[in-house]
Amino acid sequence: MYVNAMIDMIFATLMKRLAGVALAAILVLYPMRVAAAVPQAGLALETDVVRVLYPPGRLATADRIADLSPMLLHELEVATGLPFDFRPTVIPAFSRVDFQRMGGRDAFVAFALPERGQVVLDISRFEHRPAFFRSVLKHEYAHLLLHRHIASSRLPRWLDEGVAQQVSDGLSEYLPGRSQMVLGEALATDRVFPLAALAGTFPTDAFDLQLAYEQSRSIVGYMVRRYGDLFLKALISHLAAGLPVGQAFQTASGISLAEFEADWRRRQGTPLSWLGRIAGHVYGLLFFAAALATLVGYGRYRRRRRAYDAEEEEEGP
Repeated sequence: MYVNAMIDMIFATLMKRLAGVALAAILVLYPMRVAAAVPQAGLALETDVVRVLYPPGRLATADRIADLSPMLLHELEVATGLPFDFRPTVIPAFSRVDFQRMGGRDAFVAFALPERGQVVLDISRFEHRPAFFRSVLKHEYAHLLLHRHIASSRLPRWLDEGVAQQVSDGLSEYLPGRSQMVLGEALATDRVFPLAALAGTFPTDAFDLQLAYEQSRSIVGYMVRRYGDLFLKALISHLAAGLPVGQAFQTASGISLAEFEADWRRRQGTPLSWLGRIAGHVYGLLFFAAALATLVGYGRYRRRRRAYDAEEEEEGP
């Protein structure tokens, strides 16, 4: 019996180790994307235009997403000229921990998985801000739509983010820790990126990441102001037809992308850029002004107090 028990123990140990090795091999060969899975013990709300995966007790949020989606998808079709010919899946996370477990990063409130047609939202950050809720969801839908019709190799990151912000009220999924804008400061100190540097992944440094988002929004916004609302549709149409971004831009605008970039820089490099820099520090300036006013007020109080004390001494008994 002792020998049998020893054999059973050795066999069980070997099986545990073998199972661990097999699991590790599976994770290496087939990486898991938690955001691609139905939440544990979750429910699904299905409509003609969207599928929402949500945990029990959160039907109200799922209904809200489902109610907003038809209008948002229609608005994006009108803005881009691309058909929403697929049904996206939205996965709301109701805590920061769950959002990060699904792949979310710090300072972000949402992300899209275009290859799966999925959007993940950190509801805990904006559930009670209706306008922000709508814009963030629309922003992520824009990413799905663009990548549905344009190959990633032809869609530079600055254009992807710039268009998504342009069609969603200028908002993105990134919420920086800095309250001030950084583009004005970068322009005034010649720190803006060349477009080629923003074609792939964005930088990870906090200042540079915020600058990448702001610069992308500014460039696409300037395209629309210079060439009109229909320009964006034309550019997107050429990209969807298979043209590389440089050729697509020149076909739609009549000038090269390099010429446009130089023009954007010249337009930004005016005295207005200093106003942008000042605006970027508006909160600091207001705080300084308030502190200065407090000091001035205290100084006046001390002078009045000394004058009053002097009068009291003169009128003494």
